[in-house]
Amino acid sequence: MFKAQASSARWHLLQMLAAALCVLVPLYSLDAARTLRPTRVLGPVGLPSSQEIVTAAGSADAGLAPDDGQAADRPTNKVASEVAAKVATHAPQAPAAQTRSGEASVKPAQTAADAKPTQDAAVAGAAAPVSAAAKAPASLASGQSVLLPIEGVEHLRPFYSALARTDRAGPVRVLHYGDSTLAGDGIAKTVRRRLKAEFGDGGPGFFVAGMDPRWMRRDDVRVQRSGEWDILTILHGGNQGRYGLGGIVAKARGAAAGVQFAPARSGQALGQKLEIYAQKSRRSDALRLQVNGAPVTALRRIEHASFDQWLLEHPEPIVSGQLLVQENGLEIYGLALETGQGITWETTAVVGIASGSIRQFNAEHLADQTRVRQPELIVVMLGGNDAGHGGILQGDGRIYREGFMRAVGVLRRGAPTAACLLMSPTDQAMLDDEGRLVSKKTMARMVELQRQASRELGCAFWDSWQFMGGQNAFARWLQQGLAWTDLMHLTEKGLHRIGQGLADALLHGHEQHKGRP
Repeated sequence: MFKAQASSARWHLLQMLAAALCVLVPLYSLDAARTLRPTRVLGPVGLPSSQEIVTAAGSADAGLAPDDGQAADRPTNKVASEVAAKVATHAPQAPAAQTRSGEASVKPAQTAADAKPTQDAAVAGAAAPVSAAAKAPASLASGQSVLLPIEGVEHLRPFYSALARTDRAGPVRVLHYGDSTLAGDGIAKTVRRRLKAEFGDGGPGFFVAGMDPRWMRRDDVRVQRSGEWDILTILHGGNQGRYGLGGIVAKARGAAAGVQFAPARSGQALGQKLEIYAQKSRRSDALRLQVNGAPVTALRRIEHASFDQWLLEHPEPIVSGQLLVQENGLEIYGLALETGQGITWETTAVVGIASGSIRQFNAEHLADQTRVRQPELIVVMLGGNDAGHGGILQGDGRIYREGFMRAVGVLRRGAPTAACLLMSPTDQAMLDDEGRLVSKKTMARMVELQRQASRELGCAFWDSWQFMGGQNAFARWLQQGLAWTDLMHLTEKGLHRIGQGLADALLHGHEQHKGRP
């Protein structure tokens, strides 16, 4: 009897061991199951688990930054503080580098709320080597950065030549496309201020009527809406490709909807020329406009192939305005306010998008508006939500590279002679099996594929990833309060650091263009 019981117990034990092996072997064989491994879920001794880190960062729907502007640069809670402090044990040290000082101090501002980020697919395979042209890492000393030049800077000659012209009828215009890294305006506002200080303030330029903290924001202009509106973006689609220049459309529901706009800083003028980009209308009086509190009767309509452009040349500087929509269902894509000279840096970013999201655009509709806007430079920073793209580590990466190139082609279609600058995504991290923060496997290869795409497209390239320090840089930035504990995004200070680096590179290229050392 006892022998039978012992035999049965051994048999049950073997069954349990076999079942455990059936569960564990796939978890440690498949990279896609990395987050389910017991050593990953529980976390290593002395470091919070990956789940705690995500919780510390807050849910994606709740946004990256707290509502108060001061909170953007402090840890979100006690757990996040512990992660930032203890990660130093696992973080590689930044190599010494010669630095440039003089970085301006900018008060932190609230960033756009982030949509649910793409999960890391952690595709197996070795990352491609980074080219020798961009191996100088950025120093992480507070308030300092090294100069990382733009690769292929000769492709920016049309942009630099436009800055030198004195016979222009309007400012030099820049369109900057991107995802959540750009949508909070942290990078762009820094570049915008630096270049306007150098070349003159051309006004805010184009901004979307559907501006909303869930999708994007601007540091220099404020937008509010009254009445009922539907806000649609290229992230989810659903508007037959009509999203306007900024990838966000505001669709009036009813005939009493309004858009109010004003500068972010009280009393600051927005310019004297105003443009409204709207759906083609059945009525000549579809829009009414008030400027500086007074009705405007001189609004002129120009009909283009796929949209209407409404123009106003105002005799006085515009400091506020209100657009009233009198046609039910009319789509308002955005407004543009500018002065006669200087430069604009126009952020056209949408939270949550990947390079594949550009397919949601009706390419000709977008090109029609781009042709009218006449940018001298188009900047594209996509890839933050591409880290899980299966084609990055597959073979030579051709699938991803060609898809990325198609996306850039759509954005450039309306201005094929404008200069083009591609920016790589910033670093993103993951916990390895030993609990160390390391770069996602796809990062180095994705950056190299985007570099290759820039050469094929005739675009300049700036390596944001290498500026951070390249491989495993996120851990160091997290340690210094420059990155969030979601292991994907940068804090306001981190975005400002990237913006300073890009502005330095652009101004350095301008000096080269003028023949100065």
